[in-house]
Amino acid sequence: MTSKSRFFTARLLIIGLATGLIANLSAKGEIKELVIKGGGQRVKLSGKITFVATHSGHKEIYICNADGSKVHRITGDSGINVSPALSPDSSNIIHTGYRSGFADIYKLNLKSGNRQRIIKAPGTNSGAVFSPDGNQIALTMSFVGNPEIFVADVGSTKAKRITKTSGVETSPTWSADGKFIAYSSDSGGRPLIYITPASGGPPQKLSVGYTHCTEPSWSPDGTKMAFNVRKDGTYWIAVYNFSDRSTKLIGRGEDPSWGPDSTHLVFSNGKDLLINDTAGGATTPIVSGLGRISQPNWSRR
Repeated sequence: MTSKSRFFTARLLIIGLATGLIANLSAKGEIKELVIKGGGQRVKLSGKITFVATHSGHKEIYICNADGSKVHRITGDSGINVSPALSPDSSNIIHTGYRSGFADIYKLNLKSGNRQRIIKAPGTNSGAVFSPDGNQIALTMSFVGNPEIFVADVGSTKAKRITKTSGVETSPTWSADGKFIAYSSDSGGRPLIYITPASGGPPQKLSVGYTHCTEPSWSPDGTKMAFNVRKDGTYWIAVYNFSDRSTKLIGRGEDPSWGPDSTHLVFSNGKDLLINDTAGGATTPIVSGLGRISQPNWSRR
């Protein structure tokens, strides 16, 4: 490890320890309360959650345990770092960063602190997410003119175009088996959820009962889709169940992401990071006091 890398890693540790003091100290107790009230039985929430917060005065990326404990800031560019996504094993994060002055995709190793640019192209490159096996990423790229969905192998700088419309395609999310990708598109006039083969092919619209839907998140067990709904001038979190084709609203907020158990959702209301137990309906804030909080992403295990 170079002296520069050692300095960067030490800096991240110092930042993390300082930030951890701001975290919600009662998070563990609140999660136990949530599980008892919502699910009817005690379960252990697993995995890591990454998100964007503005406590430093800039949009930087943070990470915490699933109960909101051990909050650490993991970027410190004094710039813009957004759209973080964890690898399935929580060892790496991919995100959009502007270190070059443009929106490129970076991969950051959480153990070493090493960060490298993995996708560079003209225009905006954003919303990258790992496939369930961690071998590919899906993302939005706009170098073709309008934002479209692309897929690339991890370690490759070449990406394959998956969608081709005159609209804007954003927020890809993978099916449990990695064979399909859901995303938001306004190609029909308003943003709705579509599903297409990850290898490319005709998309199908997901009929969820609402006419403004964004930020889809496919549950790890493949049975549900969470997403944003625009209703009454604000955003709500909705959950669509594939088995009975029903949709229910679970509360106001944005950017839902499923936990590994496919029962709990993390999302943001702007100032707090919250977890909802979709089995029982209880919602609990787990992180606050970090400025504006957005774009949470929960690892798959």
